[in-house]
Amino acid sequence: DIYKDEGLFERAKALEPVFADAMMSLKGEPNVADIRTVGLLCGIDLEPMSGKPGLRGYEATERMYHDLNIYVRIAMDTLIVAPPLISTEADIAEIRDSIAKVLKAVA
Repeated sequence: DIYKDEGLFERAKALEPVFADAMMSLKGEPNVADIRTVGLLCGIDLEPMSGKPGLRGYEATERMYHDLNIYVRIAMDTLIVAPPLISTEADIAEIRDSIAKVLKAVA
């Protein structure tokens, strides 16, 4: 009922293009190999460190969590970004900016 009463699915649908644009703007950041989005879900593939697969993704996630209070899941060197359905455009921009900082730091 909360999803319906709060209009969360409609909010998420309206944020899809904003989120996709924000995440795709990270394509030029260091070590970004590929980005894909669907709805409010994004996978950012990072180039693995030579001989250390998964380490770049782990380091990026650790920095985001400890330094910037942003929670992102990982699968090896793929960052999985899934903001909550209550997110705003400002939240999406903050997430994008935080990810960009971290990508430069783990380059």
